[in-house]
Amino acid sequence: MVKMKKSFYKHLVAHMLLIIICIISVFPIVWIFSSSINSDNQLISVTHQIIPSNPTLDHYKQIIFEAPFATWAINSLIMALSTTVLCVVLSTSCAYAYSRFRFKGKETGLWLLLVINAFPNILAIVAYFKILTVLNLVDSRLGLIFIYVGSQLAFTIWNMKGYFDTIPVEIEESATIDGASKLQLFVKIILPLSKPALAVTALLGFMAGWNEYIMAMTFLLSPEKYSLAVGIWTLQQGNAYATNWPLFAAGSLIVALPVAILFFALQKYFVSGLTVGGVKG
Repeated sequence: MVKMKKSFYKHLVAHMLLIIICIISVFPIVWIFSSSINSDNQLISVTHQIIPSNPTLDHYKQIIFEAPFATWAINSLIMALSTTVLCVVLSTSCAYAYSRFRFKGKETGLWLLLVINAFPNILAIVAYFKILTVLNLVDSRLGLIFIYVGSQLAFTIWNMKGYFDTIPVEIEESATIDGASKLQLFVKIILPLSKPALAVTALLGFMAGWNEYIMAMTFLLSPEKYSLAVGIWTLQQGNAYATNWPLFAAGSLIVALPVAILFFALQKYFVSGLTVGGVKG
């Protein structure tokens, strides 16, 4: 009986903590949505209601129908998908080499990637500008894609390499005995077993190309090449004395929606230990 009471109180405390964490996590989203439908130029209604007294969808209409929303969204989608594909392809191939092969400079390369990952990407903005100028890629989506991929590879290679290390080598040895080539091992065995790490890599790559603002604001000069984040910022240029916070709130929710959809689509892969029990002995 005493054990049952202790178990009950443990579960009660755990559930209460989870409820509090959920409320803290959801509150900013609810607040931003409330602000986005607020008819007043404020981040929160005067009456502090979740649903303002005079809700409106005018801010969403202004972004989607009055601004070149489709152009901005297509630009962001091109950069996000390109970054995702390149991150997945480059990080998986590099990480597999680091995980399975022995070669000169392996440890040095891994430590170098770790050191690079420790520095904020913004510190390299001057170097990026000089490189893109030499390559004639300023005001180019391709230049930004290179920057986004490069900024993500240090982490994604380490992440994929760590996951590849957990996959038993005996699986590959068994497939090799059956006549599988190195490419077949990688494509048909390693990658299917690495879906959780691939999902994380894909999500990070998509977020890097979709959400990023500072680099896009710095290197994109033509309005027709603006990303969605930069384009929504430009909507504020018509008023130099006041910020239209509800418009910003509506824009932030629109930008966040594809990332949220992708996260929920990939969440079933955010698990580990798929290879546990794959090899006996």
